[in-house]
Amino acid sequence: MWPYLIEHPFRVGSYGVMLLVAFLAGGWLAGREWRRRGLPGGPEQAWTLVGVAAAGGLLGAKLAYLWTEAPAWTWPDLFSGSGLTWHGGLILGGLAVLVVTRLWGIPASTVGDLFAPMLALGYGIGRIGCHLAGDGDYGIPCSPGWWRDHVCMTYPAGIVPSPCQVGDRILDVCPVTPLPVTFLPVHPTPLYEALGALAVFGVLWGLRRRMERHPWALFALWLLLAGGARLLVEFIRLPEGRPTRFWGLRDAQWVAVAMMLGGLVLALQAWRPRDETRPPGST
Repeated sequence: MWPYLIEHPFRVGSYGVMLLVAFLAGGWLAGREWRRRGLPGGPEQAWTLVGVAAAGGLLGAKLAYLWTEAPAWTWPDLFSGSGLTWHGGLILGGLAVLVVTRLWGIPASTVGDLFAPMLALGYGIGRIGCHLAGDGDYGIPCSPGWWRDHVCMTYPAGIVPSPCQVGDRILDVCPVTPLPVTFLPVHPTPLYEALGALAVFGVLWGLRRRMERHPWALFALWLLLAGGARLLVEFIRLPEGRPTRFWGLRDAQWVAVAMMLGGLVLALQAWRPRDETRPPGST
């Protein structure tokens, strides 16, 4: 765990650096794919979309946190580096990209399929940043056994310390007062998600060429895999103030369910039988 890469004369957080790496890696690969597919404008257009997605995503992530999770907030909170929700960034960033591609006259399915592997890659790199920073996205405390001895971790030096035990009480966030505490090994859910997202990237990157004849197919697969992974990991994540909604599910899980349903609809659309002999534009 390494919350700050530089402490003096100013702080450089590991999460911010990994977020930058995620955007740069995604933009570089997107530029390559843009050129390979022969899309108009060249790789510079891909970088423009990455910038649009980054700006919309960060703003959406911040607004969603302030409106749905923060106990209270002021306008300065909007410009702080903490308090981001992935689903807010996904929604607003996706809408921003959709508007720009529509103005450019490029099919949304083309851009969605092109960026699907990069979405998985960026998410995985970002979760590595969460792990390095120790920003509180931890799993529940581990039960005694092999998993606790070999996989689970403590995050005492994180920006948000891992859960601790004070007497007989287990706290989600350790107190800053000098009380005798015992840090608890927890499931390192940021690492679980990072490994899962990088595996999804590998699958999508390997399938991208053979799925080009089916618009929306690659994006649909990303929605299904990424949504399913997020839905499941939330069951072993600490609540950390995140409210539950209907049926005891959190906002992130409902967004994940919506992603999976959307992926199913797009997959049915992508793989529906087509009359290959009918000329384009005929009815």
